[in-house]
Parts: sequence; structure tokens; C-alpha cells
Amino acid sequence: MVYFRSGDRELKLGCGALFWHLAGEETIHRTESGSPYECLALAFAVSPRAGRPAPRVSVIPDHQRARELCREFLLSYHDDAVDRGILGGYAHSRLLWESHRGTVQHPESVRPPAVEAALVFLEAGFRRHDLGVGDLAKSAGISTPHVHALFRKHLSQTPHQFLTARRIREAKWLLSGTNRTIKAIAIDCGFPALETFYRAFKRTVGTTPHQFRASHSRRIFTDL
Repeated sequence: MVYFRSGDRELKLGCGALFWHLAGEETIHRTESGSPYECLALAFAVSPRAGRPAPRVSVIPDHQRARELCREFLLSYHDDAVDRGILGGYAHSRLLWESHRGTVQHPESVRPPAVEAALVFLEAGFRRHDLGVGDLAKSAGISTPHVHALFRKHLSQTPHQFLTARRIREAKWLLSGTNRTIKAIAIDCGFPALETFYRAFKRTVGTTPHQFRASHSRRIFTDL
């Protein structure tokens, strides 16, 4: 966890925090004793009149994506075959996109460590068809009723709704970008049965998986 001061407010932020600083501005206000943190600092040369291109503070909610993005930047930077100018342009545009997608965090809405722990666990295990709310509660070290209350307060969803939405998001990507069968996609995304997948997909997206694939892919698929 790190602490960032914005005016008279102090924000407590964890993995995925994204800061856009102008020259001369302070960065991290303070950190917790005995709790080291890692960060990746990138400097971009822009016109002094350009101003801040994004909110000063935003959050990449998917911790795994945040880590993979940092790894991609570092590996590419140390690859002598990579054009640094192109890499810089890509990094700037990608971070702008992540800032656009992210949510500006305010003190009253910063997610507590228990929620963050549950989300990390969910991201790593959402493909398990037997993953349940009890597993999320255990990973966060809290009771099942407590994890329900925290998800409703900080994510405006129940744990089950959040888990289903994550599985559906993965399924949409696989339906539009691969030629895997719908049955295989349902299993890989954590749905215990094809019928369960169809009901959840239609309820969430408004169309069937077949209809979604037909309208979001230019390739012809054969479903077994």
C-alpha cells in the first residue's frame, strides 16, 4: 500500500495505481512501515502547454494485467532490437487507455485489503467451476457474509455477479477471437454445464453465444 496526497486528502492505494505527474509534482506521500512496494516510472517528453493528459490518479483494476503491462514495458525496453521511439509512443498511448478505463479512487471508495485479496484470488481461479463465495471469503480472511457486504459496498455487485461477469468477459473474447467450440469455451470459463453458460450469457449480454459469435467475428466457425 502507498499513500498519495491530493490537496487535503490522502489516498491509500495498492497494486494497479496509476499516477500522471507533471514536472515538479510530488509522487508518493508515504508508505507503510515494513511494507515495501514496487513501481515502474516512465518519463515522457511533451509540450509544456499540453497539460495533464489523464486524471492524476486512476486504477487498473485487474492486478494481473497491471503486472503484465509493467513486464512488457521492461522487457521491450531492454531489447536492443526494439525501436525506443515506437515503444515510447505505445507506452504513452497504452497508459492513457488504461487511465481512461480505470476508476479515479477517492478516500471513501478505496477498496479495503480484504476486497483486493478476494479479487486477486478470483482473477486467478475464475475458470474453476467449483469456485464459490466461501473460497473468496477464505482467501480474504473474512466471513462469507462479510465478503458479500464488502462486494456490495465497494463493487456494487454480489460476489456471484462479479464472478459471472468475469467469466462472461472471458467467454466473449474467446467467442470473437478463437474457433473453439462453444462447449469448450463454457468449460474453460468455469461454467459447469453448457446450459448454465447459455442462460448466464443470454441474461448478461442479451444474445446467445452463437448470435454473439456470428456478429463479432468475420471468420466462419464450425461448432461441434
